[in-house]
Amino acid sequence: MRCFSLFLIAILFSSVVFGQISQPTRYEIEIDELDEPYNIVSAEENGIYIFKEREDKKTKKENSWEIIRIDTSLQEVSRHEVLIDDKFTFRGYSYQNGQFVMLFQEGIEYAEDLLFVTFKVGEAGFQSYVYKNVVPIKLTEFELKDDAVIFGGDVNMRAVLMVYNFTQEKGFVLPGFYTDRSSLLQIVRNTNDEWFRVVTSERRLDKTYGITVRAYSTRGELIYSREIDAGEDRSLTNGRIVNGEIGANLLAGTYSKKRRTETSRGLFIADLAIDGTYDIQYYNYANLENFFNYMREKRKARIKRRIQRKKIKGKKLKFSYRLYVQDIIQQNDQNILIGEAYYPTYTTSAYGMGGFYDPFTSRRSTQVFDGYKYTHAIIIGFDNEGNLLWDNSFEINDLKSFFLEEHVQVVFTDNKIVMLYLYDQQLKVKVIREQDIIEGKSTEDLRLKYDSDEIKGNDEELEGLEKWYSKTFYAYGVNRVKNLKDSDIELNRKVFFINKIVVD
Repeated sequence: MRCFSLFLIAILFSSVVFGQISQPTRYEIEIDELDEPYNIVSAEENGIYIFKEREDKKTKKENSWEIIRIDTSLQEVSRHEVLIDDKFTFRGYSYQNGQFVMLFQEGIEYAEDLLFVTFKVGEAGFQSYVYKNVVPIKLTEFELKDDAVIFGGDVNMRAVLMVYNFTQEKGFVLPGFYTDRSSLLQIVRNTNDEWFRVVTSERRLDKTYGITVRAYSTRGELIYSREIDAGEDRSLTNGRIVNGEIGANLLAGTYSKKRRTETSRGLFIADLAIDGTYDIQYYNYANLENFFNYMREKRKARIKRRIQRKKIKGKKLKFSYRLYVQDIIQQNDQNILIGEAYYPTYTTSAYGMGGFYDPFTSRRSTQVFDGYKYTHAIIIGFDNEGNLLWDNSFEINDLKSFFLEEHVQVVFTDNKIVMLYLYDQQLKVKVIREQDIIEGKSTEDLRLKYDSDEIKGNDEELEGLEKWYSKTFYAYGVNRVKNLKDSDIELNRKVFFINKIVVD
């Protein structure tokens, strides 16, 4: 009887953990061995755009691009072929309010002339616009806002921002930039007014780094500029803003010691008033309640004891972390910030001067970058005045990536927060309620298209999980699949896939 009860409890617990995730459908495109994977972007309730360059259709002077749109049930609704002059290379894309834009540039590293190709949901055909760029720029950011695109990057370690307005068919270089040792942190298009925001990190005269927030119209007009500085021998290293009332914002991110480094000492939250004043609060990583929960219990206990001993002596224990900060999410009367902690990894490559092994030959070694290893994600909630309300964390120590990008996604359901990410064809899920853990880390395999399918290979570098709309996400990647039972299905196939993920 006792064994039966334990078995029943296990079943009930499993249904609680895994019942939150459903995978109603999967979309596949069979690809050849040498095919490049598709690019993919959410069109929210209008579906998903899938696009790639078709090597088999290119000509001597033009490259052929295939653009497919599928709806929310993963059924194809449109397909376009676009021929692009081969002097242009693909650089980016953006989507907003039923419009999808692809960005191409002339030039390899630095953008000279730019080409924008636009598609509108429900309309046949496309429009193209060429911008004669006078400032060659190394592009890092590209966003669509209403009738314009905002793009930027750096020239000689200085941030440069531009706008191209589709209505006027005219481009503008945004005023207020090109200061020494500045870098672009964020372009914010989802605001409560008609302006967009640009967030940059800039070196001040005292050699500290601060953050500047500027607002612009889509015609390139500067509306206002706000400088935020830490003081007290600190630098603000990274930041994201969330839009409040007109002219007011909340800014949150990481800070470091005065001479800015790649690592940070903690988080800051700044309440930016309409009149340009601001109030900043700082939170050392050591003072966050759940920051070290990703560690094993014994190690976490040692860290906590060290922190407590320092507090008794009136000192602060300083920790240094690299943190990739995501955009802030507004949820009811709270603001949610997620940061993913990581560190770079390297391998050692040895080489000698001779063509064969000789112990007397001079040999040297060099370090080769081998990707970013992630340890954990932190999630904090703060109110509209910038006060920290709670913090929590999510261990992600199996993740490794060659690019710094967000991996952890969140969805709000009832009074809980579901955190999830994708690794090696498995969804990793954790459920919290502010600082409390409702369900610990659990795992669910991605669903395959047919019951008899078996995974024989997966390219981890090509897989991902992205927010789609409401409580829906999509997982994507490239699989090698084997099917031994279904006579009408190929025995082996290589596919680009999209799985619809719904969190209840």
